[in-house]
Amino acid sequence: MITRERLIEEFALLDEKAKLMNVPEIRLYLIGGGNLALRGIKPATMDVDVVVDNLGVLKHLEGVLTNPSPELRTSKGLVIYVKVVEHEYRKKLGTYSVYKKLDSELGDFNLDVFVRRVLKGITLTEGIMKRTLVPEEFKGLEKLKVYLISQEDIFLFKGVTSLGRSKDVDDILRLLEMGIDFDVVLDEVKVQKEAIEPERFERFAGLLLEKMMIVRRILGERGLRSSGLDKFINSLEELVSG
Repeated sequence: MITRERLIEEFALLDEKAKLMNVPEIRLYLIGGGNLALRGIKPATMDVDVVVDNLGVLKHLEGVLTNPSPELRTSKGLVIYVKVVEHEYRKKLGTYSVYKKLDSELGDFNLDVFVRRVLKGITLTEGIMKRTLVPEEFKGLEKLKVYLISQEDIFLFKGVTSLGRSKDVDDILRLLEMGIDFDVVLDEVKVQKEAIEPERFERFAGLLLEKMMIVRRILGERGLRSSGLDKFINSLEELVSG
């Protein structure tokens, strides 16, 4: 498991290595469990998921991750990732590249990198990028710019994963406890409708609706109710039927 503290140290070390290589600025948009761990919403994550804007950024990032040169030694030693050529997530989620961090002391983990599009559908839109924030811990980084996408956008990403991923439902429930602006989520769903192919959006919206109904049922079993979620579900039903 990757804790918040380990994530902070890992990105700092990668920034050290990127400075030694003198690469251009690398912007990473952190999604998934890593985002929630950094926000303190969950204690740790199994892997780290990031989105980059284009293939040029990916090329620079891959160089920083995989270059094994002894001259690139950081304050904690060599930081080396290996590219996983045929990883299952590439087919399931549309991940562009998967890199494994080799760490005999703390344990290996995967860094999944998406280029612009995530989960074979959701696109990194201007709205998503504008809603990001840079945590205080990362403001001193020079080459690696790490942005956390908003809680509303994390909610959306978690809402369109496979129905079998129970940990994503748990994360959605955590986000609901923190407070979600459903108007922001709905507006982004409408933007995505214009940004992705009709058949992909139909599947995307249907999956989101089904996931939200599962969440509502779980809340009901706990004697809880969210009027915001009810309204959001009604709006999704109109989008899907329309």
